[in-house]
Amino acid sequence: MSNYIQEIKQGDHLSFEIVFKLYHKKVYAYFFKKTMCQDQAEELTQMAFIKLWKFKHTLSEDFTLDIQLFKIAKTTLLDYFKKLACEEKNLKNYHLEQTESTQDVTRLYDNQQQLEVVLGCLPPTRKQVFVLNRLHGYSYKEIAEKLSISPRTVEKHISLAIKQLGYVYFPLLLFILLG
Repeated sequence: MSNYIQEIKQGDHLSFEIVFKLYHKKVYAYFFKKTMCQDQAEELTQMAFIKLWKFKHTLSEDFTLDIQLFKIAKTTLLDYFKKLACEEKNLKNYHLEQTESTQDVTRLYDNQQQLEVVLGCLPPTRKQVFVLNRLHGYSYKEIAEKLSISPRTVEKHISLAIKQLGYVYFPLLLFILLG
């Protein structure tokens, strides 16, 4: 077997093919026992032999070829399990983000519905003035220009809206707007 190590290190494809045929079933059995999946065991077997060829320059004549090959197989399996764990973690994080995003959208929709109900009790002009000022941040002067009314009328509409919403609706309105 040490001849095979030396020949593989020198890039001899025929020696590599012989080693592949000698150890394929054993390596496959090792992976199948660990994964219980034929397709995955076959893929991992291929990966182990690819690594054997790719890192042939690191082979040592101090250890038998089967020991070195199974060390490669073990690291290949560990890499596979790490990849699976990482993918599962990423999938859980994605699901959590999607759930939170859906909850945010639902909460926003619910708040919007509640806001419409609360503001629905105001007369149309008063509602428009209140929304422009409190929700959109327009100044009294900007609202007055936009609606062709005086700033004093805007002030009066805001004052009446707050009174009309009173102590019952105004805390709810603040909660909706700040929530």
